[in-house]
Amino acid sequence: MYSKTLSVTLALLVLCCEITPHQAFDVPEVVKKHVKKLHTRCMAKTSVSEELLEEAKKGDLPNDPTFKCFLHCMFDMFGLIDNENVMHLEALVEVLPVEIHDKIMALVDACGNKKGVDGCDTAYQSVVCYMATDAPFMQSGITDILA
Repeated sequence: MYSKTLSVTLALLVLCCEITPHQAFDVPEVVKKHVKKLHTRCMAKTSVSEELLEEAKKGDLPNDPTFKCFLHCMFDMFGLIDNENVMHLEALVEVLPVEIHDKIMALVDACGNKKGVDGCDTAYQSVVCYMATDAPFMQSGITDILA
């Protein structure tokens, strides 16, 4: 059985990384199931519609409260947003492959700590900035998180 830390780390690989052929890595089915459970839990918790998630998969982030709260829920589940609604994307460099550290730190440097009107808006504003900074990298992760 995987530890929670390992599961979250591997889930983040699935969610945030574009794995290229030279970085190929098999994500265990148990981790994929864990991510799917979190996705389902956040969908239920926020009442986000499948249509909004489909829109986001295409790269058009819906400016919708349920979608914003879905993002917050997922970031919260992975420990990337704290109780004061501060994003901690930089924490990913400790658990993700060195090949993508520059991409993560570029997002952190460009976007800093966005502050929305609440936690949901903060998560959304952060993702909007991440997309504006490096859409191809982010798009690879959005497809997985919204699947």
